[in-house]
Amino acid sequence: MVTKSLALGRKIDEGQTEALVAHRAGRLSKCKTAPAVAPSDAQSLQQLQKDVLEAVATGCALPDVVDLVCIRAEAMSPGVICSVLRADLEANCLYPLAGPSLPAAIREATSCVPIAPGVGSCGTAAFRGEAVEVTNIATDPLWAAFKDRFWPHGVRACWSTPIKGRSEQVLGTFAFYYGEPRGPDALDRRIVEACVHLCAIAIDHDNAQSRILRLAYRDQQTNLPNRTAFQQYASALIEQIGATGQTLAVHYIDLDDFKGVNDTLGHVVGDQLLSAVAQRLRTVCQGNEYIARLGGDEFAVLQFPVATPDEIDHLARKLLSCFEPLFDIDERTISIAASIGIAWAQTDSNNFTDLLRRADVALYRAKSTGRATYCLFNEDMGKRLAARREIEKDLRAAIRKGLIAPHFQPIVDLMTGKTVGFEALARWIAPARGFVPPSLFVPIAEEIGVIGPLGNLILRQACQAAASWPSDIKVAVNLSSLQLSRQDFVEDIERALAESGLAPERLELEITETVPLIENAAMREMLCDLKSRGIGIALDDFGTGYSSLSYLRSFPFDRLKIDLSFVREIQEHEQTMAIIRAVLDLARSLNVRTTAEGIESERQRVWLQAQGCTEGQGYLFDRPMPASKVVEYLINEDALFGAGTHALRSA
Repeated sequence: MVTKSLALGRKIDEGQTEALVAHRAGRLSKCKTAPAVAPSDAQSLQQLQKDVLEAVATGCALPDVVDLVCIRAEAMSPGVICSVLRADLEANCLYPLAGPSLPAAIREATSCVPIAPGVGSCGTAAFRGEAVEVTNIATDPLWAAFKDRFWPHGVRACWSTPIKGRSEQVLGTFAFYYGEPRGPDALDRRIVEACVHLCAIAIDHDNAQSRILRLAYRDQQTNLPNRTAFQQYASALIEQIGATGQTLAVHYIDLDDFKGVNDTLGHVVGDQLLSAVAQRLRTVCQGNEYIARLGGDEFAVLQFPVATPDEIDHLARKLLSCFEPLFDIDERTISIAASIGIAWAQTDSNNFTDLLRRADVALYRAKSTGRATYCLFNEDMGKRLAARREIEKDLRAAIRKGLIAPHFQPIVDLMTGKTVGFEALARWIAPARGFVPPSLFVPIAEEIGVIGPLGNLILRQACQAAASWPSDIKVAVNLSSLQLSRQDFVEDIERALAESGLAPERLELEITETVPLIENAAMREMLCDLKSRGIGIALDDFGTGYSSLSYLRSFPFDRLKIDLSFVREIQEHEQTMAIIRAVLDLARSLNVRTTAEGIESERQRVWLQAQGCTEGQGYLFDRPMPASKVVEYLINEDALFGAGTHALRSA
């Protein structure tokens, strides 16, 4: 076997050949590197397109995908070596992305190629935005400063083509190196045209996923870590406390009367003020402190390690001092202060949620004593926690007595406007408290470990209600990881279906990325068992976690639900809209239905429908309703769209 090198007149010895093949086989184990028989050029290009799109859809790493493109291109055009460089437009440079056959010296020579005129074939092609053909590097002025580094390795000619994204922005370059003075022939041009297109798809997709990842852990407005990142970082540190004896403190910061800024000066100015606050906090915290924006006008600083209360006081005063100078925002001078609640994690405290709760109690105390100050949690403040314990007790009793019931929110086909199903959402109306919002009791249920019984209660009630609906209407029920971790969970589903008489095909179970599906083979097998029975499985809040693509690879979901945090920003943030488009494109390629949550305006609905989103859910269509109102809702819809829409029967 002979493998090409850029010293195109030499052969790589057998040992090098085996090492290269083994390297490719290891990295591209998920990507098909070559067909079993030699096909025609057209068939090869069609197969390459199929394999690349499959690799992108299943989450193959970008370098592996582009390596696959290069290897296949080299196989179709013997005597050619491929190289792909990726553009960093902020640095105005090209960096190596793929080039599996390139020797180390050439990779080093292309480690940072300026995007500028007269910089070889690739730098010039990226600068001009058009292909550059150099048929002889020895005589072409574009290569005058570079030929001596490439000539010893057999490079005699180079043809580079810019890779462009949807917006015609240059994403990188695709280059053919030749071992003799020549230009591309007709076959080369067909190969490169196809490869450039596939590389653009792969890089665009990778960019979109990178943006999704940043959204999952980074606050867009301030570019600080968000609540999720803060919690993970703090929880990891808390686990170390018992072993090391070190302690940490959480400074919970809330701006005083930020609402007044938004109300009087507008949200644009308010957002700019938040960014300015974040920058001042960065200026103050230049040691081991970890800063995050938790949401709204709330920030947090994690101080670690902490030896004495004096160190906590010192940082708190520094944090307050950064609000003393006025803020210059959009030619306005703004004065704003902040209050800080602090909780100190002692060696016997290893619960981040409880720590943040204590900081929140201390923050409330700071605000009640005049604001623009800080307060360290003490046991006297624990009385406020007693009220929380009462809620926990009432919640346990409500679950035990079946007093929490599902309300049902319509899921609508965006093309026809007709209801195709309902999502069951838990609602609690407590005798002594009245309506308790799910945003309050669901997190408490998760924290105290009763989310499993609560979920099972809602599942049984939802199936019972849906059994009385028309046969074309489905019901979706949320699952928690605690429910899935139970060995008898499948039996719970079977029991709910048997008791209600609901057909399995009419039930859909929704999970989020908090369910450890990737790591837990038993959970995957359980869901596969349910799916084989006809039960649908949906991935809820898609795009908000760091492992969304890995989730899609781990299980064949029937539906992706786009989180309402993305839907809210439609027509406001182009970045968010690009991410939604990327998710919808991915869903189409996998033949998976999509539902956008939180649609509240006709403008959002029209835009989502135009992008190919199949279903929608939100207040635009209707609010969650008790089971007793669902049939009436469907009757009214039947009258609107015409008799027989849902084959309604008397209940």
